[in-house]
Amino acid sequence: MDNFKFYTELKVRYEETDAMSVVYYGKYFVFFEVARTEYLKNIGHNYVDIEENGFYFMVVESNCKYYNPARYDDDLKIFTKIEYVRNSSFNFLYEVVKEKNGGKIQIAKGNTVLVCVSSKDFKPRRIPEYLRIAIQNFENSPIG
Repeated sequence: MDNFKFYTELKVRYEETDAMSVVYYGKYFVFFEVARTEYLKNIGHNYVDIEENGFYFMVVESNCKYYNPARYDDDLKIFTKIEYVRNSSFNFLYEVVKEKNGGKIQIAKGNTVLVCVSSKDFKPRRIPEYLRIAIQNFENSPIG
């Protein structure tokens, strides 16, 4: 997590747990979406503005590996970063942790790959240059 510059915090809600009183596995993808949205806001570009400029980001791949359970009312941190930006696709990496007794417990790791498409015809489009620059500036490295 040391190489992540951004995280967002979430408190586990009761509706996110299953019959075993742990976070239902599919909810982690919702957590990833929240983290992704907050990351983009943090670098100055929210989804509403991006969509108003004629672009959508479609998730084309998503993965999650689970290490420890999260439970109702746990405070989670979702560390988020972009590993690469290509012509029309980019990816996010996520690490979900909770703090306990002064230490961090790894809950899950995941990634998503998104493709930039036109909002008119859903065909792939080059990721807007303003977004590429914002990501590169935030991550302090060439992303590619």
